[in-house]
Amino acid sequence: MHDNPTRGADSQLQLRLLRRATFAAGYLPEVIDFIIREATGSEFGRLDDGQASRIHSRLVRYTAHGQPGASELARTMLDVRHAVDLVQHEHYRASKVPGQGCDTTVTAPQLLELAVAAGRESVLRTQRGTLVISGADGLSTVYRPVPADEAAQVRMAARSAKERAIRLHEQVVRALTPHVTMADWSRDEGYGVAADVVGEAVAVQWWPASLPGTLRLWESGGIQELCQALLAPSFRVTAGACQSLEVRE
Repeated sequence: MHDNPTRGADSQLQLRLLRRATFAAGYLPEVIDFIIREATGSEFGRLDDGQASRIHSRLVRYTAHGQPGASELARTMLDVRHAVDLVQHEHYRASKVPGQGCDTTVTAPQLLELAVAAGRESVLRTQRGTLVISGADGLSTVYRPVPADEAAQVRMAARSAKERAIRLHEQVVRALTPHVTMADWSRDEGYGVAADVVGEAVAVQWWPASLPGTLRLWESGGIQELCQALLAPSFRVTAGACQSLEVRE
């Protein structure tokens, strides 16, 4: 992505990522903007490489002298440095582990922001520039560098899969609506059958809204069996997670 970057250009990239980062200490973005204004006279003007390097040095000094939020700023700066060191390609193929749905693609700027948000402890480099980002939910995403033409093919495949899933959702809703009460998300008491796109499938389950006692209608009141009977002639219906039905073409 950046062959033999100069120190200034590298500082520019790190500073852009730092300004987009999320901080628990809400005043840290203001601290960063203050240091930028102090160095340049404006927080909005375009920085040159020399200015970016000087701002980076001032931020390092801020973290070294026990200023408010210094430890969090230092951690985030290390996260940014770690991300910049690892993301070295323009396009990456993203695969969920364990496999869920079709692969997608991300660009280098997108992956940089994902890596910073995850933190350096959750981002691992493996062979041939592949990165693995571990999520808080125990799932991981593998990012493999790919050429631009392969990235375009993956994007087209993902778009087609999404369009198929949307059409499947529409078909499922049409099959169910005349026979069961569908969930109304706009109403607290709008309990009923909910159909949601999950990857390349549609999950059909009960939405109890603020009335958890209505769940028995799905579990033992025959609505789950009715939905399965309505969908089975046209689709592949299997048991899904959390007492849902998984519907595929």
